[in-house]
Amino acid sequence: MNIENVQYEQLPADLAVSDNSRKLIEECAHLYCNHYGNWSKNAPYAPGKRIKLSADKIQKCWLGNKDANLYTARLETLIGYAIAIRSKYPDELYSVNDKYGVFSWVTQLVVHEDYRKRGIAKRLLFSIWGQSDDFAWGVLTANPYAIRALEKATRRRCSPERISKNKTKLFNIACEDLGDCYEINKGSTQIEVNKTGSKIDTKFFVDHSQVPEMIKKAASNGTPWVLGDIEEGWEWFAFTFNDQDQLKLTKDEVQGMIDTSDQVAKHAYSRMLLNEGHNWSKHTKKEIDFIIEKCGLMPGKTVLDMGCGKGRHALALAEKGLQVTGVDYVSAFIENARQEARKKNLKTVKFSVDDGRKIELGQDYDAVICLYDVIGSFIDEKENKKILANIARSLKPGGIAIITVLNYELTIHLAQTQSPRHVFSFDSDPNKVLDLAPAEIMEKTGNIFDPAHYLVDEKTHIVYRNEQFTVGGRLPEQLIVMDKRYTKKEITDLCEQVGLKVQWAKYVGAGKWRDSLNPTENAAKEIMVFCEKHVSASHQG
Repeated sequence: MNIENVQYEQLPADLAVSDNSRKLIEECAHLYCNHYGNWSKNAPYAPGKRIKLSADKIQKCWLGNKDANLYTARLETLIGYAIAIRSKYPDELYSVNDKYGVFSWVTQLVVHEDYRKRGIAKRLLFSIWGQSDDFAWGVLTANPYAIRALEKATRRRCSPERISKNKTKLFNIACEDLGDCYEINKGSTQIEVNKTGSKIDTKFFVDHSQVPEMIKKAASNGTPWVLGDIEEGWEWFAFTFNDQDQLKLTKDEVQGMIDTSDQVAKHAYSRMLLNEGHNWSKHTKKEIDFIIEKCGLMPGKTVLDMGCGKGRHALALAEKGLQVTGVDYVSAFIENARQEARKKNLKTVKFSVDDGRKIELGQDYDAVICLYDVIGSFIDEKENKKILANIARSLKPGGIAIITVLNYELTIHLAQTQSPRHVFSFDSDPNKVLDLAPAEIMEKTGNIFDPAHYLVDEKTHIVYRNEQFTVGGRLPEQLIVMDKRYTKKEITDLCEQVGLKVQWAKYVGAGKWRDSLNPTENAAKEIMVFCEKHVSASHQG
C-alpha cells in the first residue's frame, strides 16, 4: 500500500477513553501485542515471549493522565500509534533564574513491523509536536530509530550535556507523569546522564539483541550516536530542547511532516466550537437568499451541499422548504448538523459522512453548492478536480452549481505589498514553512488573508499557515495547514474541463455576494463561479 495514503489523527485522552473509542483502544492493544517486541531472554517474566498489553491497561494507565493524547496512523487498519503527555510546569516550581514551560513526553510509540523505517514514527511524533514551542520534547525508549525520529520531528539533536543540565527536573517530572506506566520512583530509580550517555532504569526488560546493529545503522549517515549504550532493563532518557540549534530537513521530509500536520489540524478544527457568532457565520441569511434567487429554487427542489461543514447552509435551505443533502468527510461536523436538524424538527434535510471525491449519491440535484475552500482543500489539483467532477455528475441536465474558491490574486497581492518575505518557493526553501509564527486564525478571526500569518508559493499557489488550536482547557496545539488558491481563469477552466458550463465568474466577499469586486480589493477573498451542467456532462470527468 502507498505510504502516502496513511491517515493521521489525534484524540485527547477524554475522547480516546470514551465508550465510542473502545474499539480504537482495542486496536492499539492488538498492535502493541503483535508488533512492539519481545521480552529479553533474561527478563524476570515471560522471557523471549511477545510483550503483551491489555486495552484496559492502556486506557487506565497510559491514557489516565488528563494531559495525555492519542495519535494514530491508519491505512485500512491501524499501523501505528503514539501516546503523549504535554504538561505545563510553571517557573516557580524550579529556580527563579530558569525559564521553563511545557514538557512533552511520548510514553508509547508503536509501529507495525511491516511499516518500520518508512517515516511513520517520525510523522507520528511531528503530529504530536508540530510547531509547538515546548521547553522540551522527549521519549524513553530502547529503540535507536525512535530517537532519530525524535530528532527529525523536533529538528534538534539529542545532547547528553544538554539533558544533564535539566536531569533532576526531567527525572522529577518523569516520576510524576510516568510513574504509573513505568516502575519509576524518586526513591529507588537509577538515572545516569553524563557526557557519554543518558539512560534510566525503567526495569522494562525488552529484548536488546538487535540494539547494537540498530545503533550502527542509526549512525551510518555520518550523524554520531551520542547517547551511549544501555543494559537490559534500561532505556535511553532522550530529550531535545527548544533553545537548541535547528536542523535543516530535506524537501521530502518537510513535505511529509506538513502533510501529516495538515491532516491532524483538520481533525482539531472539527472539534472547534464554531457557533452563529463566529465571523464565518454572520452572513448566512444573505447567502441563502442569494442561492435561492440565482438558482431559481422553489420549495421541493433538491439541493446538494458538498462540503457542508456543520450544515449552516443546508439547514437554512431546508427551513425554506427545499430537499437538501449535506455531505462532509468530518464525522463530528455531520453529527452536529444532524443534531441541529433534529432540534429544529427539519424533515427535508439529510446529512452524510462522505468524501466529495468519491461519493455516489444515486440522485441528480437541481442545484449543488460548494462553498469557501472545499475546492482547494487538497494541494494536489487532481483531487480538487475529482470533487468538481462529482458536482457535475450530481446535477440534473441544466442544473446549477454555485462554487466559491479562495482568491489567489488577492492572496499574492497582499503578501507582495505587506509581507514580501512571505512570498517564497517551497522547492527552494521548504524549511521556511516550519519557521512560521503561530496564529489562532481558524479558531478566532477566520481571516486567512492576513499576510503576516501565511506563506504563499508563487509557483503552486499553495498557502501555508501555522494554526494554533485550543480545545477546551487544553494546551494549544500548533500545526501547519495548507490550501490551494485560484485565479479566475484557473477555476473556470477546471469547471469547464469536468462538463460544467460557466455562465459567469466574479470576485466576491463575505456578505457581498451580489457585488462584483476588483480582484485585489481587501474584501474580494473569494471567486464565485456560476455554472450550468452540460447535457452530456454525465459522460465526462
